[in-house]
Amino acid sequence: MRRSKSSAVTLALAALAPGLQGCAQIAGIEDREVIPLIVIASGQGAPRGIALDEEAVYWTNARDDRGQGGALRKQIKDDPAVTDLLELSSEAPDVIALDATHIYWSSTDEAFTGDCEGGMGERDKLWKLPRSAQFPAPGGELLWGSCGAVAAIALSADNIYSARPNARRITWIPKGGGNRKDLTEGGEPAGVATDGAVVYWTNRSESTLSVDDTSDGADAEELLTGLAEPGLLALDEANLYWLTQTSVARYPRSRSEGDVPVPLLEGLSSPPSGIAAHGDYLYVTVRAAGSVYRIRKDKTADPEIIAAHQGGPTAIAADGTGVYWTNTDSGEIVRFNDE
Repeated sequence: MRRSKSSAVTLALAALAPGLQGCAQIAGIEDREVIPLIVIASGQGAPRGIALDEEAVYWTNARDDRGQGGALRKQIKDDPAVTDLLELSSEAPDVIALDATHIYWSSTDEAFTGDCEGGMGERDKLWKLPRSAQFPAPGGELLWGSCGAVAAIALSADNIYSARPNARRITWIPKGGGNRKDLTEGGEPAGVATDGAVVYWTNRSESTLSVDDTSDGADAEELLTGLAEPGLLALDEANLYWLTQTSVARYPRSRSEGDVPVPLLEGLSSPPSGIAAHGDYLYVTVRAAGSVYRIRKDKTADPEIIAAHQGGPTAIAADGTGVYWTNTDSGEIVRFNDE
């Protein structure tokens, strides 16, 4: 997606964002640029995770429209109809990811009454569901259950990696199922990303960014130490990007001596909540502030607020059709597209 000719236009439209159901045109600006900001679904029950493919938008709701259980939903792009992918249950879905054949998501069982302190409970789970299933499906295939919710999911060709801060580990399991294993234990792993056999993760409490090439049998390596509470992580062919409590940072994957993290966005008044990378840009949500940022990866322009006054923007995803995010507090799914 291209960059707006005038950040003033972007900011002016952002002030009009709440409840916008169509395209708005800002008159009186010299380039008279049209920037659509559209609520594509409303009345959702605390939407959380979001994912995209070429055809559709997928998201998770912490609860369904009646306040009971959670929901896993799909909407064909440019079609207002919303499809429930799962029947009602006590599971509250959270993080979601896609590959060519399956949907993967984490959940927490809101009806759980077991003993997580004893390490024997299965309150938090990871699931998969074929994208060819008949919807709404009665449930997905349970990959694992444990205590310690998933904060981020990363997919390789063969495996699913989950960052679980409260469980103090990065957990992985083959997509085909089997025994779950731990890639790392200790600290507070908060973000995970993978490219083939290479897995990266952040550890908030240990202030580190690490990498493990799982194909070579060697130990994991700490790429950076002394970081300020690194959180969710994204990557592209060239760089790693991560959130802190007040900023967004970049670091090269093919590093050279003397490379240091580059701040792309600093001085946030509240912690950023979501990150997505697409094309020349990063997109970052700040839930408490109600703001969504667009940031040049190469830092050749100042960050822009593409939407303000949002109702708790949380998870975010981007592709060639736009930028999509969940407004958790107002129960909305929003799309931005300036093409």
